[in-house]
Amino acid sequence: MKISIVGTGNVGGSLARIFTRKGHAVTIANSSQSPALHQLAKEIGATPATVQDAAKGADVIIIAIPTKAIPDLPATFLDQIAPGAVVIDAGNYYPLHRDGAIEPIENGLPESRWVEQQIKHPVIKTFNATNWYNLTEEIQSGLTRRFALPVSGDDAAAKAIVSQLVAEAGFDPVDAGGLDESWRQQPGSPAYCTDLGAEDLRKALSQATQERKPESSGVRASEEELKAAREMSIAFFKSFDDAIQVLAESNKWSNAAATKGIVDQFMSGKNPGEILAHVFEHKRLA
Repeated sequence: MKISIVGTGNVGGSLARIFTRKGHAVTIANSSQSPALHQLAKEIGATPATVQDAAKGADVIIIAIPTKAIPDLPATFLDQIAPGAVVIDAGNYYPLHRDGAIEPIENGLPESRWVEQQIKHPVIKTFNATNWYNLTEEIQSGLTRRFALPVSGDDAAAKAIVSQLVAEAGFDPVDAGGLDESWRQQPGSPAYCTDLGAEDLRKALSQATQERKPESSGVRASEEELKAAREMSIAFFKSFDDAIQVLAESNKWSNAAATKGIVDQFMSGKNPGEILAHVFEHKRLA
């Protein structure tokens, strides 16, 4: 298939590596058109393009950019896609440290339904509910079992195509219902980034509630409270990113291995602040 990937960050770049390795014709694009885009394309055998032109003739288009950047996509970038092409939304809404508050989402509209409205094309939601490092060959090769990924959408044929790509990427696809149910795999849900197998993922999806947790919401009782929450979230993620670099440089780890190491510590129930402080002091994990 001809696959277009818009966004070459951790998720988009990892998916580009996977699908070129699987023999698909992959085109990649990002907003910067930087030398790094062309270097990645050369390294993995993909074709670099502008965002405007990336989707021309594509059978599958994967959008892996920050939610706040969705309205900035060119209005006509999907005009020349292949007949029956499938669009995948692989993004997540992070209102505090990145995207700012988006009122319809805060009022209960599923994130991917909002994306669909912005780009004026149906989407399938997947690749959003796993930590990005699970999309790397390095981390997958060390796993003892396959993780599952939820796939939400309204078109059964499109979901079948996407489920095959999920399987090619090394995951067991789990049908998570229509797009109106995709809130079950949004940040803060039991199905989000919890490294579950298929059976447990189905249980997690069934246990999800639509109420947004404070850390996943850009709404607070006052502007002062919202400002404080944003500052705290931004500071935490900066420390998190800095700790990844400390571990990577000090231990000669990849960013994927360093990120997984820290997240595994978080998921064990240890205090995140104490984990990061230990990394900065000792340049290793406890």
